[in-house]
Amino acid sequence: MTAMRRIRLIHWNVGEAAERAARLRAAGYRVEFDPVTPDLLRRIKEEPPPTVVIDPGRIPSHGRDVALALRTSKAARRVPLVFAGGEPVKVDRIRGVLPGAL
Repeated sequence: MTAMRRIRLIHWNVGEAAERAARLRAAGYRVEFDPVTPDLLRRIKEEPPPTVVIDPGRIPSHGRDVALALRTSKAARRVPLVFAGGEPVKVDRIRGVLPGAL
């Protein structure tokens, strides 16, 4: 697969993340997933992936905070952010803060 098909999945539940990663892989993506830690955020900022998919279904405020951290990073600022899942009302609030996210 090409680098354009590589994505970084952000999720706070390892079991649910494995399920979502399997679906994304079945769709043809190369999925990278590790539990969210300050070290992971540093690594993403140092070597940004082509796309970051954030699942706001659990702890939507954390997903928003990760997205904001990436937007304030010079290296990761232009990485497309995709929010997949979550309650529509909570996702709409995130869109209010991050209008460029999908």
